[in-house]
Amino acid sequence: MFNYVAEIVYFVKDRRAAAEWYSKLFGIEITWLDDPEHFFIRVGKQEVWFHRADSKVPSGAAGQVAYWQVLDFDGAIERAVKLGAKLYRGPLDRQDGTYMCQVIDPDGNPIGFIGPKSQANAEER
Repeated sequence: MFNYVAEIVYFVKDRRAAAEWYSKLFGIEITWLDDPEHFFIRVGKQEVWFHRADSKVPSGAAGQVAYWQVLDFDGAIERAVKLGAKLYRGPLDRQDGTYMCQVIDPDGNPIGFIGPKSQANAEER
């Protein structure tokens, strides 16, 4: 019945600025539609859209968090922080060889990472 998460929507102050931030984070291009206000990024099968925050759904931490599988956990955190994110929760050792954490994007939205620590940091454990 269910196949995969098709779209993730982040509620933000400035849709274009948010799309540019996430395209830098993921290292991918923004997909533009015919209307210059309709754009998203595609990460694997998932589309990440940006909607203007409003009174119905403000930006910020409110309960749901998308966790992205990353190949280099430490590298993902470092890249996000260099782009202006703040470490929010974790990192936590999942006891299965991976770690997880949440960072907060410039609009206050959480984004989660799950993945293995870099080899250098794994040896420090």
